Amino acid sequence: MISLNKKQILGMVSMKEAIHAMKSAFVHLSSGDAHVPTRLKLDIPDKNATSLVMPAYAVGEPHYCVKISSVNYSNPHKGLPLIHSVVKVFDASKGNHIATFDGESITAIRTAAASGLATDLMAKKDAVTCAIFGTGVQASAHIKSIMKVRKIKKFIVFSRNKNTAVKFCDSHSKRIKCEIGSQETLKKADIICTTTPSQLPLIEFRNIKSGCHLNVIGSHQPMMREVSSDIVIHSKIIVDQIKACKKEAGDLIIPMEEGLWSFERVYGELGQVVAGELPARESKTEITLFKSVGNAIQDLAIVNLILKKLNHD
Repeated sequence: MISLNKKQILGMVSMKEAIHAMKSAFVHLSSGDAHVPTRLKLDIPDKNATSLVMPAYAVGEPHYCVKISSVNYSNPHKGLPLIHSVVKVFDASKGNHIATFDGESITAIRTAAASGLATDLMAKKDAVTCAIFGTGVQASAHIKSIMKVRKIKKFIVFSRNKNTAVKFCDSHSKRIKCEIGSQETLKKADIICTTTPSQLPLIEFRNIKSGCHLNVIGSHQPMMREVSSDIVIHSKIIVDQIKACKKEAGDLIIPMEEGLWSFERVYGELGQVVAGELPARESKTEITLFKSVGNAIQDLAIVNLILKKLNHD
């Protein structure tokens, strides 16, 4: 039985490898080769928490996996991790349990890697400034992923807690220039990544520049949203999976319920762009938006990457 903790996984999987692994994951998802049931959600209202069970298998792969996650929305205010998670791996042919991996590290890597892939495909080639909303694990992982696909000169960090933002900037200042954000500096961002469990929009259309690319990945429930309806209306929307977003992407569901937008206006899925079925950015001025609620096929891609490395060694 293989067991890997957070430190071992982070030391084993590079962000460059993870971004590459996401290509096949999203192509599997859009082509129908991925078997990913709707995740089972258990709400724990008196604890302000949610538990998620997420299985995944792709045709022809040697393994399938099941991730169990606990998301406690009060934890960040207590200085605790938002997500606790474990990934169980099974032999697809025999059905036996072969490995247990730390789920938090896999979630951080695969989510940021998906945004890195979307950014590589959709952001302007000369993008140099990136705004990050949030200061948690995902925010840190997104700094790594965005730097892998664009020559970023500066990150602009937004947080409701100024002290937290200062600490976050200090922790990354040796690698890249970071500064605390404002509405004026946000308008200079070529790329925006939102990594928060917000229920109210963090950004409005008037605050973003022409040609901006957005990765909206923090909100994953129908009542949660990180961007305003007018951003959705004026953006080319690429999603991880349309079916999942219709059930969970509050950023898209809320404008639809307001009668301002329709899922018929979704441009396509990321896997279709990767496969060359759809063009990504078509002009320097269009605003592109990647909306992801997270998909277990991404976990499986990282699991397979890890197991191939272990078998090779």
